[in-house]
Amino acid sequence: MIQVGDSIPEVTVQTMGEKGPENVSTTVLFSDQKIVLFAVPGAFTPTCSAAHLPGYVVKADEILAKGVDRIVC
Repeated sequence: MIQVGDSIPEVTVQTMGEKGPENVSTTVLFSDQKIVLFAVPGAFTPTCSAAHLPGYVVKADEILAKGVDRIVC
């Protein structure tokens, strides 16, 4: 499990850009920011969409208000 202050391994991931998916290094994505990183079991399943992800969407403003720069799933 990742703990506060741990380094994320450098890998290339995809993020949604203005023109579709874009490759980005985790070093660039996470550098010099306070990030909330979470994963969900069964991503893109009805349970994920109905039960796992909505809490982060509903609470996003509260999370960001605590000094978080980005919420990443």
